[in-house]
Amino acid sequence: MPELLANPYESVDWERVNRRKAQFHAHSSHPSTDGHSGNEPPDEVIDAYAEAGYAALALTDHEYTVESSNWPWERWNRNPADSEMVGVEGVELGGDADRIPHDTLSLFNDLADTTGMTVDDALDAITERDGVAIFAHPGRYHDASDVDWYVERFEVHPRLLGLEVVNATDRYATDRGVWDAVQSRLGNRRAVWGFANDDYHGREMGYGFDHAYNVLLLTDVTEAAVRAAVEEGRFYWQFVPDEGSPPNIDAIRHDPDRGTLRVVAGDCDVEWIADGEVVGRGDSFRYRALPDGVEYVRVRLVTAEGSEASTQPFLLG
Repeated sequence: MPELLANPYESVDWERVNRRKAQFHAHSSHPSTDGHSGNEPPDEVIDAYAEAGYAALALTDHEYTVESSNWPWERWNRNPADSEMVGVEGVELGGDADRIPHDTLSLFNDLADTTGMTVDDALDAITERDGVAIFAHPGRYHDASDVDWYVERFEVHPRLLGLEVVNATDRYATDRGVWDAVQSRLGNRRAVWGFANDDYHGREMGYGFDHAYNVLLLTDVTEAAVRAAVEEGRFYWQFVPDEGSPPNIDAIRHDPDRGTLRVVAGDCDVEWIADGEVVGRGDSFRYRALPDGVEYVRVRLVTAEGSEASTQPFLLG
């Protein structure tokens, strides 16, 4: 009979916490290339996300277009504090034959060149720089039947936090299947956080703006608080494919005596996912009713218009 081993929301005071949006995958036109850079300068990208109410933003331009990260923002006459935002230093690593073979979001550090490196070399370099990493759009590279490569990386790189499970307007619909497959294989050995990101390239590029993002549960907006929420999984993600409002999570309650988890949310359908399958529906879920061997569960919320949200995994054992 499973017990709850790890709840990333255990310390959250839902009545006092602020829900603040964060974007960890956005591109600018500096420097402009004929390839895959964004089509708006950094200051315009920063202003756009500030006006949309974001608390944290990383400009993650491709390493094959930059010599260093587009940091600090003062280079673009922007100060994060002026917009009540946290600016996160970052680069999207990989992208051509000379560099690592999987696009990787490198955050909170200055690594900007993986020439001649393996993916493990790059993850080690991020760790040495006290940074964190997220594998971008895994559905571009693997499907749910082919996740050994990810499992091996997550087992040995603790600063590899998770997978991008919604990219832009859901360009790779198998991303979430890969996420569940990886978490199923890892079981309760460690949690893999899921991230949703715009992969912003400009309003005219078809990737979308303010469609896929992460909702951090913060009591204050500082770099330390943002980083702690990201590292410890105190966030959920939202995806709005078209118009409409995303599902909001008002609270998550755990009753250890009854062995239940309950999500308090708005008008939406609630599904409980384990091993990639729906194992329950409705606001409350008895995790002790799961068979032995099921080692995680997460909550998926969907509105009638198709907007989606998900918690991080709860580990069981």
